[in-house]
Amino acid sequence: MVGYKRVVLMNMPSTIRVYGKSALKGIIAPRPFVSMAELGGSVLNAGADCKILELQVSNKPFEEIENMIKTYKPDLIGLTFTTLLFEEAKEVAKFIKEKDKSVTVVAGGVHSSIFPEEVAKSENIDITVYGEGDITIQDIVKGKPLKSIKGIAYKNSKGDVVKNPAQPQVENLDELPMPAWHLFDPKIYMNPMAIARKSPVGTIGTSRGCVFGCTYCNKSVFGRKFRGKGVKRVVDEFEILIKNGFKEIHVWDDMFATDLKRAKAICDEIYNRGLKFTWQLECGVRVNAVDAEFFKKCAKVGCYKVAFGFESGDDEILKSINKGTTIEHAKSAVKWAKQAGMEVSGFFMLGLPEDTEKTMRKTIEFAKSLDIDYAKATILVPLPSTPVFDEFEKKGLLKTKDWTRYNFHTASKVYDHPKLSWEVLEKYYDTFHKEFYFRPSYMVKRLFLSIKNGQLIDNVKTAFNTFVK
Repeated sequence: MVGYKRVVLMNMPSTIRVYGKSALKGIIAPRPFVSMAELGGSVLNAGADCKILELQVSNKPFEEIENMIKTYKPDLIGLTFTTLLFEEAKEVAKFIKEKDKSVTVVAGGVHSSIFPEEVAKSENIDITVYGEGDITIQDIVKGKPLKSIKGIAYKNSKGDVVKNPAQPQVENLDELPMPAWHLFDPKIYMNPMAIARKSPVGTIGTSRGCVFGCTYCNKSVFGRKFRGKGVKRVVDEFEILIKNGFKEIHVWDDMFATDLKRAKAICDEIYNRGLKFTWQLECGVRVNAVDAEFFKKCAKVGCYKVAFGFESGDDEILKSINKGTTIEHAKSAVKWAKQAGMEVSGFFMLGLPEDTEKTMRKTIEFAKSLDIDYAKATILVPLPSTPVFDEFEKKGLLKTKDWTRYNFHTASKVYDHPKLSWEVLEKYYDTFHKEFYFRPSYMVKRLFLSIKNGQLIDNVKTAFNTFVK
């Protein structure tokens, strides 16, 4: 059994295209992918050498790829990508093969998990991993026969696509190798102060799986069963990030606070170890799963910002997307976070299936009524393998399956909304951000806070790049 000795895990050159025309385009904030760090740990555990090629903000990505192939001479390169970036991934795979056809190209990520056979048909992709890749990548690196490896799709000797049985999910996440953060260059991940108080910024995943059933959300990789890492393991991972030069850490979970006892215990363990760092709850905090004590504990150990997915300002719309939250839940969560001295970001969706102009207006007014520091709205994009996508496809509302247009940061008309014209959706998208950010009361408040926090110059630059440039 011949294995691989030199592995490159590549982050796609994506950030500019994904964010470049969004309403908040000035806030481009590169963060390292925790999934890549975890896969790096698995590769090392399998006995191979590993390098990370970070291209998300690269100006010359193909030059960097070619240089890596020439100098490091990898025998396996792993590409992780979303649906939006599938076409670019195929271009990258083709380029790799042109430079060295002996390199094995492995694809993974959300799109590969939704459409493993479609991805496996790609001429220059040798192996497609679907589902969690921690165990699968180790089997591949060790050189096990492809027919024996669970969780992959590939082309056999006849050119036919073969999809093997799924890899079982890892039940005890504490048994996985530690994320290989020493493979990353922290200097790449410098963020504007509107995003992070300190840089470089690292990320952490403390759990996997989400038990909730929001109709716009895809769960193809981690599933709907909650699996949380142990308290000690989580704080060990925080420490590893700090030791490797990351000054601020953003939590990237679907459900960090859903097991509230565990979340509070993580804060207690950070305090008991005397760790000093800033951190954010960038996702994973549902407004119906928290209490005042939780935010107090987080703030006590350096957490200064929390992001909530509010989605809509109308309770009936929230019910229609199976969100499981209410307007009152949202108000309480914001109140508790602000009482703890934390900043609050809010995310909203416009053009949900049952939305009307009236309900979208309610969402705008709701966003302005909340005591939140930042707000971002997106126009609904029905992503594959979600109930919304299936509903729109069944009703004949989808206009294209050109995945390059399925970008929820800069939505394009990939569907006909059942109730609203695309022009109306775009109007409310622009109106949302203008009305939220250009309120005199908000602007005065942000000015004083920027001066107080020493962020005035940085925030002026960010505002110019966002709303003027």
